[in-house]
Amino acid sequence: MTKRLPDIFEDLRQALFGKGKDLNLQESAVHAYGAMTQELKNLGGDTLSKTAQQFNEALPYIERAGYDVTEVEVALGLSPKVVPHLKLRELIDEAEQQVLLEETKGKTLINTILSSLFRASAARRKLNFKRFHFEEIELEIGLIPGVVLKFRPNNEHVEAEAIDLIATK
Repeated sequence: MTKRLPDIFEDLRQALFGKGKDLNLQESAVHAYGAMTQELKNLGGDTLSKTAQQFNEALPYIERAGYDVTEVEVALGLSPKVVPHLKLRELIDEAEQQVLLEETKGKTLINTILSSLFRASAARRKLNFKRFHFEEIELEIGLIPGVVLKFRPNNEHVEAEAIDLIATK
């Protein structure tokens, strides 16, 4: 049976402070780190498959929120994660956002994804980079979730720089 995160932290606490009283601090730390990484690896595999399943359930809601999924990355490691890349197809109004959030109230991950997308869209409108435009959003779904807004150079600016570069040669 895979342990829950609070149990892993309790094992870590015991490894540092409760067990191995005859170990010095460095040995205790090495022991605790080994125990923690093993438990997180065990947690990660199970969590990753559950996260993928939940993401599949979230996909129709993401599309209703006005986004298209262009690719999905899976990051393996100590903290595995599923990273879908999303392009904004259309902005939905706040009333539609509230309907989706209310509909997914009991589905924690889906609701969190939608909330993150709506907050990211609001933040995106406030960000203005002179030579860059908003391109896509990456959702990092894992032990520590995150949202990455990606901005790309404006084509006209890139073309102007290329023309200037050619002209100076």
